[in-house]
Amino acid sequence: MGREEKEKKRERQQRKREEKNKKEEQKFMRRFQKAAALAIGVCMTVSALAGCGGQSGESEMKTETKQEAVTEQASGQNTEETAETEGTGITFPLEEQVTLTMWAPFNVNAASVMEDYNGSLVFQEMEKRTNVHIEFIHPAIGQDSEQFNLMIASQEYPDMIMGGISNYVGGGDLAVEDGVFLQLNDLIDQYAPNYKAILESNPEAKRQASSDSGIMSAILPMMRQENLCWYGPVIRKDWLEETGLDIPETVEEWEVLLTEMKKNHPDSTPLIFHPSGASAGNSFRERGYDFWGLFMSAYGIGTSSGTFGAMYNDNGTVKYAPIEDGFKDYLEVMNRWYENGLIDADYPARDMDGVNALITSGMVGAMVGSVDIASNLFDSQGVEYVAAPYPVLKEGDPVRLRAYDAVASPIGNSVSITTQCENPEIAVAWLDYAFSEEGSLLYNFGVEGDTYTMVDGTPTFTDKVLNNPDVPGETALFLYKMQVFPQLRWGALANPSTVKNTKVLEEKTAWTEQGTAELTMPPVSLTAEEGDELAKILTTTDVYQNEMVTKFIMGVEPLDKFDEYVNEMKKMKIEDAIAIYQEALDRYLSR
Repeated sequence: MGREEKEKKRERQQRKREEKNKKEEQKFMRRFQKAAALAIGVCMTVSALAGCGGQSGESEMKTETKQEAVTEQASGQNTEETAETEGTGITFPLEEQVTLTMWAPFNVNAASVMEDYNGSLVFQEMEKRTNVHIEFIHPAIGQDSEQFNLMIASQEYPDMIMGGISNYVGGGDLAVEDGVFLQLNDLIDQYAPNYKAILESNPEAKRQASSDSGIMSAILPMMRQENLCWYGPVIRKDWLEETGLDIPETVEEWEVLLTEMKKNHPDSTPLIFHPSGASAGNSFRERGYDFWGLFMSAYGIGTSSGTFGAMYNDNGTVKYAPIEDGFKDYLEVMNRWYENGLIDADYPARDMDGVNALITSGMVGAMVGSVDIASNLFDSQGVEYVAAPYPVLKEGDPVRLRAYDAVASPIGNSVSITTQCENPEIAVAWLDYAFSEEGSLLYNFGVEGDTYTMVDGTPTFTDKVLNNPDVPGETALFLYKMQVFPQLRWGALANPSTVKNTKVLEEKTAWTEQGTAELTMPPVSLTAEEGDELAKILTTTDVYQNEMVTKFIMGVEPLDKFDEYVNEMKKMKIEDAIAIYQEALDRYLSR
């Protein structure tokens, strides 16, 4: 689509929205005039008692405009059945039901217990409270990127897209310029008082929620408080004790341990990388390094979550891990572990279900991934595990990369509104509800009296969530609450597995205190031109890099060719991509 055609398309869409807004404004004014006449009469009647200030207090459940409202709700306040987005003219539940469509990747754990996200208690309750029905469109699991690109190429979009700014090659600004996503600044200002209040009260949230040009192309999840490190290495306790070795701290100690495990259990897979938390195409299976670069970071190189891949921030300088010298050292270890049967021989073909099945077969000695998932998988076998610290090269080396959550994160759970949405105001107000006190509790804990109760002012999961033999913790995250989607997140405090298991909480705390996430890229944004150029580069380099890294690990290509591989990456302009991210990082740091 050429620039002129895109501009014409945006003009047509803008005219259509203006005409619709005018009709809505006229309709609202008619309703307002009737309501005003009634209000005057009521005000005259009660003025002697209370005045006519317009604050209904307990008579309506109005969405709050302060982030602290979550804490107020946690203290035990009750809510009524209607919710008005104050000053916007949109009152939930709507008088007439509205259906909105949303393209959203489907979590594999959710897919095991429901056909789409409407199977979640959260969205069933959301429909009751708002009278907005969401028609979910789920891509095939594991094919998010491919099906997203096909959808964009078709030029037929749903009303909302989850993870759009992560998947759109070139980022959110380019998606707005291309006429795919709406710029949400004005809509947020008018129809998202809760989200807006968070941005105004938290400078870092505001910095992360918009691009350098000030464009908001999505509504992002927001952390209520700093989250704990939920990702790391865990080891089967009985297999560790068989070896007589201590919990490993260095990469070398890990190799000794895994080798001993292989001797004791010849048919086993001593170490496996679980794809938990990884966005599509960013797990060990595709990349040859895990989502948070756990072993890779021991060599002084990093990775970043979301769209940044292996770009990392080394004291203000952007670097790309797969062309650094340390990455060759890392590959030498992975190749040796692969050749010696210490990691999964079939890792390029094994999806999440396959990884879970291998672990529950009892033939895995250690796992890198979510400790909540590890706890569930090992507990299902009646097997104890122990957590190990993030590995380093030399004892005492600092850990400069670990899993963490930015204030506005994860980006993959953001939701953008497309230019083909006929009710963008309702879509924004519906999304904003998850940032109100009652909406945040719904998304994080479910329905009061059913999945949680208030205990001493704190939302506490019921036995239906914590001790349900038919619903394991990883599926409870989606069946009874909602782990993904934009919302005001309670983090580890709203994870049933963490709450239930004090051991998990202690492990997360230990990883958090062990190191920092200083090597990771902050959520920088790209200009449309940068996004366009980056797209051209990365669509080529990603394919080549993934192919070569897999060959290096499996021994198909000798590591003697690593320099040739780096030179080829440079010919493909990977250094230009680094330069683009460097400029983006410089702008971000100076915002």
